[in-house]
Amino acid sequence: MTDLARLAIPTASPAAPTGLGDGEVTVTERFVAERGIPRVLVSGEIHFSRVPRASWPAVLAAARAGGVTHVATYVLWNHHEPERGAPSFEGDLDLRAFLDLARAEGLGIVLRIGPYAHAETRHGGLPDWLVESGLPVRTDDPRYLAQAERWYRAIAAEVAGVPLFAIQVDNELYDRPEHLASLRRIAEESGLTAPLWTATAWGAAAVPEGILGVYGGYPDSFWIEAGELRDLRSESNFTPSPVRDDDGIGADHRGEVDAAGAAVGTSGAQPFVTCELGGGMISAYHRRPDVGARDIEALALAKLASGSVWQGYYMYADGRNPRRGLQESHALGEPNDFMELSYDFGAPLTVDGMPRESWFRLRRQHLMLERWGSAVAAMPAVFPATLGDADALRWSVRSDGAGGFVFVANRQPGVVLSARAGAGIHLDLPAGPIEFPVVDVPAETAFAWPFGLPLGAVTIAWATAQAVTEVQWRGMPLLVLAATPGVEARFAVDGDASAEPLAQAGPGRWWQVRRDGAAVAHLLVLEEEESLTAAIEAGRLVLAAGVVAHGEAVLWTAGSVRVLDDEGWRVAGTVDAAPSRPIAVRASRPAGGAPAWRTAGNGRASIPREWSAAAEAVLEVADLAADETVVIEWEGDLARAWDGDRLVSDAVYCGRPWRIGPAERAGAAALRVEILPLAADAPVLVCAGAPTATALHAAAAHRPVRVALT
Repeated sequence: MTDLARLAIPTASPAAPTGLGDGEVTVTERFVAERGIPRVLVSGEIHFSRVPRASWPAVLAAARAGGVTHVATYVLWNHHEPERGAPSFEGDLDLRAFLDLARAEGLGIVLRIGPYAHAETRHGGLPDWLVESGLPVRTDDPRYLAQAERWYRAIAAEVAGVPLFAIQVDNELYDRPEHLASLRRIAEESGLTAPLWTATAWGAAAVPEGILGVYGGYPDSFWIEAGELRDLRSESNFTPSPVRDDDGIGADHRGEVDAAGAAVGTSGAQPFVTCELGGGMISAYHRRPDVGARDIEALALAKLASGSVWQGYYMYADGRNPRRGLQESHALGEPNDFMELSYDFGAPLTVDGMPRESWFRLRRQHLMLERWGSAVAAMPAVFPATLGDADALRWSVRSDGAGGFVFVANRQPGVVLSARAGAGIHLDLPAGPIEFPVVDVPAETAFAWPFGLPLGAVTIAWATAQAVTEVQWRGMPLLVLAATPGVEARFAVDGDASAEPLAQAGPGRWWQVRRDGAAVAHLLVLEEEESLTAAIEAGRLVLAAGVVAHGEAVLWTAGSVRVLDDEGWRVAGTVDAAPSRPIAVRASRPAGGAPAWRTAGNGRASIPREWSAAAEAVLEVADLAADETVVIEWEGDLARAWDGDRLVSDAVYCGRPWRIGPAERAGAAALRVEILPLAADAPVLVCAGAPTATALHAAAAHRPVRVALT
């Protein structure tokens, strides 16, 4: 039986201007444009003061290679000015050096300047001396605004001459638009300028006139209770719909606010833009989410399906704090307890620049946006009449009335969405109908299929495979598609053209498209795993299970690097084995009994203060090379690594390996590791599964291998 999904697609109407932006950057009700060209922006949150300076080049290069167009970063006040009147921007806190590196990589800059940031920081990033002064913070009290102005002037001096794309003042302020307006005015008077000013708009926040409201959505949350298996509020993020707000974000910090003025100051419609799509999720002590790469991919795709024109990820790279005592904690009366140094978000990039699976899955989407983003940005999202029906196919269309993309979101974490047998999609377009072939949509899949897609002198009427990118090959366009697992990859070209299989050695299945007897284009269908390795470097298609940038591929695992030349696939190099080696581990003390658990006033479990029951081991790291990362497989509750009396790194068990980067362990000959056991009855939820032991199972030195593409 066929389940035919039908949708009438109108011709896209002109997008009305909003008045936001300047001459270079303009904002319509549907998209953001640069020099008049609509764009789908991709920003990745990378906190420069939470990444060792030595890792900045690798992390920024990997971000750009992953399709990020703009880097977003907080300037956390308490990182820079722990003592009043003595702000520091030196070393790992050198904001200007970080921005210069980002600009050199071709990244735009989104600066989030506070004063308040949240970001799981102590006092939300406000310095202790300011909080303890008794000033009414986050208000228009002249004394507080004077301190904010002093802070903004310090930032302005650091970034002078650096073009900024957007600036955000404060964060997650819901019911005081006048204060956001005051902060913007002070920032501009201090010398900070940008085409766009943004404010987080979730939680039905009131956003003042002249500021672009930005949204977010996470696959799961640390900020709910340990007894909750998943955050039900996040489930809407996986259904294509006009709903932009995820009011669960930061709800435990928000308390009760008056959201009645949420529309105050807005001037008509604004485009759907985001700044916090969960690129993972950090673990609080009491609740430790397990966010998978496919869930991150499905979340991002669902937001594109909903009309997003700015994919902003939080976080895009993990971090570690520059010193102790900077994280949110129960000791301060804050709702959550975190480790002192680690800011391991399970993000697409580790703190030392290694790409996780989510990086590859997002890169595949970003390649699509890099090639067709200008068209997609101008395409409104159209939703079926079955929107909201739990038993119907979750899908939407973005189209200009002639072509576009069909999005299907059949994946949601915590809920197994069943396969859809005999699903067909029929689109009524102004120029005539398009009907995709009937397929069985597999469970746990999310994809975007093109229709009416121009390819040189021909048009791809439809394809049951995801569009990845387009390059020039043998003097004509080559469309690269990714097969959807469980669905036969098929396509149709416009009426007077034809496609013939093309014999080509190496990865993928090839077709040649001909018109009037002459070859005019090619198509390449890559299987799922092959497509995740696709990259573009200097206009060439490259397949590599690593970061492709600056004429080389950087691999952290075994695999071959292939480059598509006019002659066909060429193997540029091969890494035969994973570039890692074991580290000697010397156990020195077994674990004792788990410490009694305790809770804060809100009932959430607090980090134990007593470590006498911890198991101990010593890692010999004196012979490690300068670019080697220590990777530890372990189980337990909490872990810390020491170089003498210096805390080098810490971790909360959530199922991920513990990474200690080269900059963190620099100068250490040995690391003393202590692992604390978890009490069996502790009110703690480890979503990946509770630890069954207290042990350091193995340690290895891991390093990247570089393969030149020429």
